[in-house]
Order: sequence, then C-alpha cells, then structure tokens
Amino acid sequence: MSDIMPEEISGHNGGLSADAGESVSIETLPTEILSQIFGYLDTLPPSFSIKTLHDEPRFDITSSDDHPLKASSLVSRLWREILKPVLFKHAQFIVRKHPTGSVMLSQQIKPFFDFITSNSLQAIQSFTLLVHDGGVTDNPQGEYRPNNPANFWFSLFQVIDPVDLLIVAAPEALGALTSCRVYLTEAWNFDCPCHYLRLQRMPETSTVRLVGAGQDKAPNVTNDSQADGLVGNTLSKLPSIISSGQGSLRSYHAKGPTLFAVRPWDKLLLNEGSFIKAYATYEFWLRKAPSILPDLIGSAAPTDKAQISPTIRDMSYIAMFPMCNHFADLTENLPRLDRLYCQLVPRNEILSDPRKMVQVESEDLWMERNASYAALMRELFNSPPSNNYQHLKIFESGDAADRAAWGMAVEYVKRAGNGWKVGGDGVFVRRQEDIKPSEGETEEQPTTFHGSLIRWAWNGTAELPVSAYPLYDHPMGP
Repeated sequence: MSDIMPEEISGHNGGLSADAGESVSIETLPTEILSQIFGYLDTLPPSFSIKTLHDEPRFDITSSDDHPLKASSLVSRLWREILKPVLFKHAQFIVRKHPTGSVMLSQQIKPFFDFITSNSLQAIQSFTLLVHDGGVTDNPQGEYRPNNPANFWFSLFQVIDPVDLLIVAAPEALGALTSCRVYLTEAWNFDCPCHYLRLQRMPETSTVRLVGAGQDKAPNVTNDSQADGLVGNTLSKLPSIISSGQGSLRSYHAKGPTLFAVRPWDKLLLNEGSFIKAYATYEFWLRKAPSILPDLIGSAAPTDKAQISPTIRDMSYIAMFPMCNHFADLTENLPRLDRLYCQLVPRNEILSDPRKMVQVESEDLWMERNASYAALMRELFNSPPSNNYQHLKIFESGDAADRAAWGMAVEYVKRAGNGWKVGGDGVFVRRQEDIKPSEGETEEQPTTFHGSLIRWAWNGTAELPVSAYPLYDHPMGP
C-alpha cells in the first residue's frame, strides 16, 4: 500500500480542504485508507479453528454469527468492490442434493468459477467444499468412474490455487472425491453424517502440478493447451470400474491425477466423527466403518498402493472411540511421516447425552480406546523401530494418558536413557543430537525409541474410567 501523507488529505493550515458547507463522509477517504481500515475486520474463518476441526464433524462448520466483513460489504458498491479480495480470500462452495437426481459436479460449480474469473478473485487462499449430495459425481450418466474426481480437481485448480482445502462430506461422497473405496454395507451402524478431510501446503509459484501414478515429480504446465493434453493423456490411461463383489465396496483405483496428487500437499487431517452408535450392536468390534482410511494408507489389500501423497509429512487422525481393528489400519500401515497426531476421545459432551449412549456400555468405549493406543505404542516401542516408524519424529495425542501407565513409562525411560527427559505432564522429549546408535547395546540397555522420535506427548495425564495399565505391563520386557 502506498504511503498517504497528511498534506494530501488536509489543507496547509491543518484544516480540511473541503469547503465549510460540504459534508465530509467516510466515502471520501482514499481507497487505500479504506482497505487499511477494513483490514482490521479480517479474521480467520470458523473452519480454521483447531477446536472445531477436532470436534464432531458437522456441515455448518463455516457458519458464524460474527461476520463484520460481509456486513460492511452491504453498505455500498464502493465498499463491496474494495472488500471483494478480502471477502473471498476464504471461499466455500456448497454441493446440494437435487430432487431430480445427481447433477454433474462440474456443472454445479461452473457459476462459481465464472464469478471468480469475472471478478479476478483467483487469489483464494483457502477453499471449503461442503457436499450434501452423497451420490456426488462428475459423470453425465451419474456413474462412479475413476476419472470423475480427476476432471473436477484439475478444473478447480486451473481456476483457483488454494493452499488450504477442506472437504466436508458423507463418507461415500468423500470416497468418490478422493478415488478411495468406501465400504457401505454396515454404514447404518454408524452415526457419522459427514467427515472432514483437510489438506494443506506451503504457498508456491503459480504452476499447475499434476502427478500421475508412478511419477516422482510433477510436470510443470505453463499453458492451457499443455494442460488439456496432459489431462487427456492421463485420463486415457484410467481403468474402468472393477467389480469387487464385496457388498457396497466401490472397488476402483484412479491411476491418474487424484486430489492427493494434484498439488504437493504437506499436511493432512482426517476426522471421521463418532463410532459410538456401533457399540450398541452385537459384536461391535467386528463392525466395519464407512471410511476412506484403508485406501488412503493402502491397507485394504496387500497389493494396494496408498492414495496419500508421498509429500505429506504431517498427519492428524481424529475419531470418537474408533474400534481397535479400524485404528489398526493406521498403526500397521503408517505412511512415511515426520509427525503423527491422534485424538480418539471426544472433547464435547457426547458421553453425557443419553440419546447418543442408548444401549452403549461406556466401558467398551474405553477398552477399545486403550487397545488402540496400546497397538500404536507397541509399534513405537518396537526394538528397533520397523517400517515407517523409524522415520517418525513427533507423536502427539489430543487425549490424556492413563496416569498409572504414564508412571510406569517414566520409570522405563529413566532406565532406557538415550537422551530422553520428561518435558511435562504426559510429555517426553529429547534433542536430535542426543540420539545414540543402537549397535553394541545389550539386553540390559533396551533399544526402544532408537528411531528418529524426539517428542512423545499426551494431553496431560488423568485417571481413566478404565485403566490402560494392564496393557502396558512390561511392554518392553522385565
């Protein structure tokens, strides 16, 4: 913004340059000053709140009673023109369910693209896609095909280039948008009307990047003709749908440009909401949740390739008391990460809501929670760390650690040494330079934590309704 000197808005004698009889209005201020004033009204959108993102998913995540920028934009045409770039810096689009059937996603969003282009608002920093249509598709026949999302995402990133993308959608819609299979046969057992998927990346130069299957680097596309050719060549290689014969499991894999490959994402957050309703069913531990997680991390079948982008190094997984066998998909198939965040216990009052706890034994919830974390701890404690656990630097949980189990862990770490120190209630830390090689150590000197881990943190400690201590009794030997 250019500097505005006092002489430019006042007379030489310090008085206003306007005639005494002329009314002075805020509308007479230069555009630069008005922009500066409006800047103080600019706040982060509700969907950026970590508390909200870690809570039970809901479709009104972008709603707020406090919207001063929107109110200011209604004052006059001048103010709206000034506010447009700020007002649409964080944009959203709602995919509604049409009574006549599914409408192609590219057709629904075209007016949004036209508006953004005609008003030169392409510099959108964050974009939220709210999908109320569970049968969302970008195929004119309404069928699910692997190139459905590829066309849509490529078109979206040709118009805007957000560094923060949030999708709020039912599991089946989220699977369609991410080219992930979702098992729907037992979906009625779960109370999860929508999930959150958030992808973030660092800002970069404005080039279209598209990664196909088996590619390590994304090609740079500098004009529309190259982009069209790249999309055509890639989509021509996409396979047709393969029937799996497993109930409502959509069994296709996109070999071309999926959402995870269209940009070099750095962070991923997946919030799958509440699993509590399923605990009221017979043999709840066998229930299979509608989720993109198995295909996301490549655990659905031994030959499956993970859909998650190899550039993602920070992953957050949030769910409310997921079954241990579901969480095991993540613990046994951990992607190559530097940081893993998990939260399995709700922060809201759902456990006190009798409508949500009908025929649910609360002890079952805590036992599954404890078993899930025990499985993860076994992988972290593995000697030496196996697979991608050897690369993990930070593990953080949004849940409190069991106080009895934490006390045992403190005593163990004091024995193990290797630079580890108690950094707070529920927190272990060490410096990278204190990590010692494990070669030559004896059984009396356990090799636990000899990977890259430098921080292992819980959200404090607490006495849990069901103690996790028995699951950690001598986890690394006597």
